[in-house]
Amino acid sequence: MNKFYENISDALNMLYGLEKDLNIGHLTPNELKVFYTIIIGSADSSGRSNITEIVEKSGMSRSTVYKTLKKLSLEGVIQLTQSEEDGRESLVILNPVHN
Repeated sequence: MNKFYENISDALNMLYGLEKDLNIGHLTPNELKVFYTIIIGSADSSGRSNITEIVEKSGMSRSTVYKTLKKLSLEGVIQLTQSEEDGRESLVILNPVHN
């Protein structure tokens, strides 16, 4: 195997290890993609993301993002709250993790 693919393999193995350590290895690929998008967006904007931003940044359909956010909310990973600035928009807030 060439070095490029070895590097990708090493990175994926590290990612899988981190997901297991963080207890998120059970999330589906869509859930992980939305979760990672929220993490990146929250780091850029004071710990909050809105659903429109998540849809745009993830490249996923609005309905898929909504379904995924609902599941993450039921699992206690995030909170969904109505935006005070725009009542039509929901804000996504990451819940604190307790290990």
